[in-house]
Amino acid sequence: MNRKLTLLLSVFLSFALLGAKGAEDQGGGQEVLKELDDFQKSLANWMKNLDTLGSQFNSMQKNVNDSLIPLKEFDKSAKGIEEKLNTIISRVEIMEKSSSVAEVKGMLDSFGKTFDVLKKLLSDITKRVEDQEVKTAVFEKKLMETQKPLEPVKKTIEDLSKAVTDKIGDQEKRIAAVEDSIRTRVTTLDSALKSFDEQLKSLSGMDSRIKRLEKTGPVVTGTVTVETQPTAQTQIPVGTETAKATEGAETAVAAKEHVATPEEEGFKDIGDGFYIRNVNLFLFGSSSQIKGEVKNFSDRDRSIATFAIRVYNASNMLLFTQDFSIKTFKKGEIRAFNEIISGYRPIDIARYEIEPKRRY
Repeated sequence: MNRKLTLLLSVFLSFALLGAKGAEDQGGGQEVLKELDDFQKSLANWMKNLDTLGSQFNSMQKNVNDSLIPLKEFDKSAKGIEEKLNTIISRVEIMEKSSSVAEVKGMLDSFGKTFDVLKKLLSDITKRVEDQEVKTAVFEKKLMETQKPLEPVKKTIEDLSKAVTDKIGDQEKRIAAVEDSIRTRVTTLDSALKSFDEQLKSLSGMDSRIKRLEKTGPVVTGTVTVETQPTAQTQIPVGTETAKATEGAETAVAAKEHVATPEEEGFKDIGDGFYIRNVNLFLFGSSSQIKGEVKNFSDRDRSIATFAIRVYNASNMLLFTQDFSIKTFKKGEIRAFNEIISGYRPIDIARYEIEPKRRY
């Protein structure tokens, strides 16, 4: 609106200037300019008033818009209500078209009959429930009566259960004690095994020393040594016994109270009070013959003494085993033995073992 007024004023001023110019040409220009100046001032006041009116108009328009917002919400609500009413009316019209009053009445009568049937069924169910409650009460009473004789049994079972629980507790305690004892014994056994291992190591060292001593001595214990004799028969001294004493070599005379030990007599202990000496292997065809002496140095006579002979090769593999017996073996007696080792010559045999079988 302000733009339109400005445009009108511009046009008016243009015409006024043109008129003023024409008036100057005619000689009355001063008066016209004065009037134009007055008119311009009045126009400026009008413009101010118009601006004020425009501001007031804008404020009024804003207030009107604010007042229209609730009306818009009400309009929306009214439209929703109208839509619901239209839906209800359409449903009513459909019902009016689809069924008459008689049909509605028939439906109500049918519903009433169905309701009566349901009431009857409900009554029957209620009666059955009541009957079942009576039966349940009777059953509970009978159950209580039957449980009365079981009370002593239940008490006995509870007592037995308690006794069993106590016994199980005692057994568990005993088992725990036994387990502790076993652990202690195992610990002791481990210590003993360690000590035994140490003793075995010590014995192994002693055995090595003995073997070294035997190798450096005149006769090798448990091994076969081949000797060439001046006679035609070849004799091989074997075992741990000492060589035969040279004739006339005994020069020392023992005191009367001194008793010679088996070792001093050249015997070797083979266990259970028996000693052997002068064990030798001889060639016997394609086999071998083993000869020697055994002494009963035990504390009693033997009705029969049985011994086992085992021979091995250089690989320490068992080649042959054989038993021989000596009957009526008296205490302190020396008896000779002579056995055949079949299938093996003296050169095949690296060592032998002779030990009592302890079956006498």
